[in-house]
Amino acid sequence: MLKKLLFIFIVVFVFSSCNKRTVYGEVPAEWEIIRFDKVLYEYLTNAESSDKDLEKYSDFLDEFGRNVIKIGGVDSLGFYERLRNYFSEPTLMRLYADQQLVFSETEDLNRELAHGMTTLLNAFPEIDKPQIYMHVSGLEQNVILTDGIVSLSSDKYLGEDYPLYTYFFEDYRRALMSPDRVAPDYLLGFMMANFPFKGRQDVLLDRMIYEGKLRYLLSCLIPARENWEFVGYTKDQYDWCSRNEQNIWKQILENKHLFEPNYVVTDKYIREAPYTSSLPIESPGRVGIWIGFRIVDSYMKNHPRTTLSELIDLTDYQKLLQDSKYKP
Repeated sequence: MLKKLLFIFIVVFVFSSCNKRTVYGEVPAEWEIIRFDKVLYEYLTNAESSDKDLEKYSDFLDEFGRNVIKIGGVDSLGFYERLRNYFSEPTLMRLYADQQLVFSETEDLNRELAHGMTTLLNAFPEIDKPQIYMHVSGLEQNVILTDGIVSLSSDKYLGEDYPLYTYFFEDYRRALMSPDRVAPDYLLGFMMANFPFKGRQDVLLDRMIYEGKLRYLLSCLIPARENWEFVGYTKDQYDWCSRNEQNIWKQILENKHLFEPNYVVTDKYIREAPYTSSLPIESPGRVGIWIGFRIVDSYMKNHPRTTLSELIDLTDYQKLLQDSKYKP
């Protein structure tokens, strides 16, 4: 159910390692988030609304109907009746109304996305520029990625203490469901789609460095954020890893987890979880992603002329580790 997301534009030049600029400029009109969520809410709650009110969004609505809420395409018989029926459930409409309050204003989000996406597209000009949408799924599919469109299900970002979430999500998942995670998740999802994993899925080193590269890129795209936010941690979780970095690395090496193909072991270090099961219970989950971020950051500090595009193309993970001079 949890997938991921996307994007936007303004001008900052990227050479190699991050340009730590923290002021985001204004958003050009063509890069405004398309608030499909607002349009659909108005359609559902206004008795005078017409099916024609959604015609402008027919391509997106077709994808939304087929693959998110699974009621068929816009050309199927009875589509709009099924659309209204889907959202007629009172709890879902309460969720929708709360989402409209939380995301009544998205200027800051839009500005951050514009900066991040522009930086990304400048570094990777071969990537096609998409449109950004926002939708509400009823806690279903988190992201829509189609040709030219990226959309995020913002009803899954109402805050970890949002009452309805307690019925559907564990504490560690709810911690990643706050509004401030929207921009990073848009960008991470878009990068995952454009930079698919190349390597061995069952080898921890390969997975760690791939995930670490994405977080390093994220740190360049939205540099006003704190380091712990790039891996989806709280400051306390990040500090725990920093204090225990040497022991974490020692544990990985002594248990021969780094190079041996073992999907089960590798997944323990990468997946979302209350803690990393091969480490103390005080550890956060996804420690492998944090270590990967540290390795890539060390590599870029030792190779400052490496461009972001060159970094993404590096898939000899053992050589990257060696050249990083990573020493916790």
